[in-house]
Amino acid sequence: MNDIFGRLFTIFLAAAVLFGMPLVYMNERAKTAEQLYLLTEATHFVDSVCNTGYVNGEMLRSLYASISTGSAVYEITFLHEQPEYVYDEEQGRYVRCETFYDEDTIWEQVERGVDYLFGRGDFFRITVRKKAGFLLFSGIADRTVGVQYGGTVKYEAY
Repeated sequence: MNDIFGRLFTIFLAAAVLFGMPLVYMNERAKTAEQLYLLTEATHFVDSVCNTGYVNGEMLRSLYASISTGSAVYEITFLHEQPEYVYDEEQGRYVRCETFYDEDTIWEQVERGVDYLFGRGDFFRITVRKKAGFLLFSGIADRTVGVQYGGTVKYEAY
């Protein structure tokens, strides 16, 4: 009886490894391809913003359209960092301070039909995270697909 149980367990284990490992491997390859696509789109968007010095509604709609062609739901966040130099009287020198603007500020201005302008030397960052999509194992959320990219605004339209 123990010999039969051992053989059945071995057969089921071999079948699980034989069919399960290729599924896991293909899922990892698909996640790598998805992450590469997201990085390409984020790089294209950030570089165009850094080169032109502004964001408009057409650019944002194009970004959302290109990212939404995937098989998942993504969360996109923007961050605009504006450096300032303030004179500190206690230390007797200039100190760098940053002012941060998030996507709400950007969308508020863009929805009014006005371009959101950046200053030369500002930093712009985009983060794309996978919120929902295909799951290999039910009940286990996959949070490994995500991209973050940023750059300094050159504003070459001067």
